[in-house]
Amino acid sequence: MTYPLNRITTLLSLSLFFFFIPCYGLYIAQIHAQSLSPEQQDKEDKNSSLSTPYPETQPSFEKPPSEEPPLLPPSSEPALTTPAQAGSEIPSSVPVLAPVTVTTQEELPEEENVVQSNMEANVLGSPMKVIDIPRTVQVLTRQELNTINAQTVNDLAAFTPGVNPSQQTGSPMGEPIIRGLPGTVFRNGMLVGFSQSGQYGPLMNMMAYDNMDVVTGPVSIVFGPQELAGGFINEVTKQPYFDKFRGNASYTLGMYNTNFWNLDIGGPLVNDKVAYRFDYFGQDGFAPYNYYDGAYLQRQCFYLDIGAKPYENLTIDFNTELDINHFNTVAGLNRPTSALINDGLYQSGNLAGWYGPPGVFHPGLGTAPPGAGYAVSWGPLLPINPRTNIFENPEDDDQQAYYVAQCVTTLKINDETSLINNSLFEYYSALIDQAIPSDFWGFLPSGYDFDDRLEVRSSFETPLHSKNDKDPEQPFSLHHLIDTGLEFRYFSDTEYAGVWHEPVNIWNLVQPLGNNRFSPLVSFAQATSPLFANPYLTDIPIPGFPGGFYNVFNYLSTSDTFYELSPFYQHQIDFMDKWSLMVAGRMNGYFIQASPPPGTPAILSAVAPTFGLPSYSSTSMNVVQPEITISPSYKPFAWMTSYFSFFYGQTTLLSQFGSFAPEFPSSYYHQNNFLYEVGTKFNLLHNKLFLGLSGYYQSGFIPSQVIPGGPVATTEVAIKGAQLMGNYQPNKNFWLNFGYSFIVGQELWQGLPQGPLALQPYSSTVAKQFGLPVDPLVNEAPLNYPFIGFPTNYGNLMATYKFNNGLGISLWALAESGNFIFYTYSTRIPSWYTLNARIFYSSKRWEASLYLYNFTNEHYWFAGAPGFSAARNFNYDYIVPQLPFWVQGTLSILF
Repeated sequence: MTYPLNRITTLLSLSLFFFFIPCYGLYIAQIHAQSLSPEQQDKEDKNSSLSTPYPETQPSFEKPPSEEPPLLPPSSEPALTTPAQAGSEIPSSVPVLAPVTVTTQEELPEEENVVQSNMEANVLGSPMKVIDIPRTVQVLTRQELNTINAQTVNDLAAFTPGVNPSQQTGSPMGEPIIRGLPGTVFRNGMLVGFSQSGQYGPLMNMMAYDNMDVVTGPVSIVFGPQELAGGFINEVTKQPYFDKFRGNASYTLGMYNTNFWNLDIGGPLVNDKVAYRFDYFGQDGFAPYNYYDGAYLQRQCFYLDIGAKPYENLTIDFNTELDINHFNTVAGLNRPTSALINDGLYQSGNLAGWYGPPGVFHPGLGTAPPGAGYAVSWGPLLPINPRTNIFENPEDDDQQAYYVAQCVTTLKINDETSLINNSLFEYYSALIDQAIPSDFWGFLPSGYDFDDRLEVRSSFETPLHSKNDKDPEQPFSLHHLIDTGLEFRYFSDTEYAGVWHEPVNIWNLVQPLGNNRFSPLVSFAQATSPLFANPYLTDIPIPGFPGGFYNVFNYLSTSDTFYELSPFYQHQIDFMDKWSLMVAGRMNGYFIQASPPPGTPAILSAVAPTFGLPSYSSTSMNVVQPEITISPSYKPFAWMTSYFSFFYGQTTLLSQFGSFAPEFPSSYYHQNNFLYEVGTKFNLLHNKLFLGLSGYYQSGFIPSQVIPGGPVATTEVAIKGAQLMGNYQPNKNFWLNFGYSFIVGQELWQGLPQGPLALQPYSSTVAKQFGLPVDPLVNEAPLNYPFIGFPTNYGNLMATYKFNNGLGISLWALAESGNFIFYTYSTRIPSWYTLNARIFYSSKRWEASLYLYNFTNEHYWFAGAPGFSAARNFNYDYIVPQLPFWVQGTLSILF
């Protein structure tokens, strides 16, 4: 599939026009607004040399000012979410909206500080210090991301114990796994759409971010929901340089054809009023892909940010990005067994035939109906190369074209109130073509998402007097922080997915895979024959995609348009210098039109009732979903904050690319999600040590794999755990990050008509021993099952020491406890760890880094999919050996 350049060019032009028109309107309107008083102007001019509303990657080494920052910074999108603020190189004439003072270690350059105690983040709306936010938050700075040369969502596990690396059965991972559930992604506070269960969405461009805020638990009231989430990430994109032109260029190469490059530049455009930042990232190979046979990763990513400060109380920030991704994912090996995991011995054997009811054997290649399966003539256990990849075939191919434009406009009305408008537009086109050996197609010809949120942020004091007050000059007062507004979203896309017959275990990977040797497609005549007796099993050609096929009534294929209107209100009250209470609520109103995708034969729905199946037709749904959160906090000492957070909200089931399918019943739009969390944060050793400890219980619903027309597409889960995270930095030479996470998740099938769907409910060892078919596609018993393919314990540790001469070394370790890959709890991945290092030298004009990954050459595995994923039922069909020792190096030029 190709992406026409004229379509992309048109999108770029329209988006630029669309976003600059309202910005220009605000600019003109401001000319007629009342200007600041001379006294206020003098005050602003005096402060302008100390701060700027835009962060810098190279701030000055000057100590931060001692005065306290204003109660309410005028904008947290995206400038205030970074820990660094600008330095003394800014000309004194630069107008300032609100200086932000980070009271961290005064002897450190701010961009080199990793201790989070006094960092500010706006992950719950208005900016707050991390130590005061009643949730577990971790800010990943640009310095930390560069330490490991982070490129994928799995890399974030090196910093945050709540994030776990995963493979997802070869599906593209656009979102991380957080606390055992998918992690929703936001861009400067706005939802990045087009994803489900952490899969299928656009790959992250790590080079476009100044830093990333990682939060565990459901998404915030201000940001709004997407699906059941174990946490969320706020991408804080790179900001312009207003002081002077600066930039850097880097090139990375290494083992297994690692090859990528980056150019990052920026500077002022119109004196101190307008500035820009441009980043280009190119990639033609990356070891975690290229290590495996047939896998590859090619990327071209362009990012541009233009910031304007026309007046002291008005800022406009516009960023846009275009990513073109072309890759073949890693699926690893089929037929996972204990012998394969422990000894590297693969269960060989060739396809003998398939079964039809009632157990009739048919020799040769065919498509078995659900519940029947395939016969294999088993061979001996044989050694296999861990680089073997079941997706090694020219027909397997993934492509993505992603364009996003965002405009954040902030108007400071007065010292207490600011108005923020955040608009985001997305275009996404994706192809997932995995025809060999498991015929799976996912196709999004085009999808459009527009999201706009208007916020009013206010901060003020309410004095309270008492009759017994002996000192009326110092009355007791309440401090209020309010964030309220309205969000509007429009989404439209068409999705095709063909997924129901995937006989992965019929293929013998010790022999070459041949082209076009997947299970034959099922026609309408065959689907309605007594053999299948289900018209929704028909494989339908995808319009405009020759060779691609899809199914309907699989909760994935849809042609959908919806509008969302969401008012929200969040209020935090601080009183008695020790207590605070945050209460917030949101109502999400959805107005949905969902239809069968173009190309769907009407005859399928017409004949469905004769087979005892519901009709498949267009639906119109109006849905209102409530969300509330209550978080009291207690601060017995200045260095300690304890909190309790309760969250209740309703989330939805999602189609493949984040939309809604016509077969969704009303209950799929009203899935209850609860969180109970208690935690304590410590700021110790004079802002040099930060510790966060939390315990939680969360419940909600996750998607389940279904046969087309099947009755259960979602099931409830309950997750409980504890988490420790911390960072320590005694001086400018040394810093340390560490964390530990304990998670226990459970699928709650007890009392339902059936249990989870299993592509194969036993290992290939058991299939050989008892002569059982492979890939029969059957349901397990309706019981409660602990999460499969997911560790209970996870830990991370990272340390960096840099000598005064510029030479330095970073060491980091990851460790996971073992886990069972399927509901039989018999085949187990052992516990594992990896040790990694970076040796680097930094000077004023250049930096060189050598990265050593898994330098002890630990052999370890990932299950096909983790416990929350709909693909977890494939875990006896996929398992992925991870990379052995590998090396890459980076050279950066600074200018």
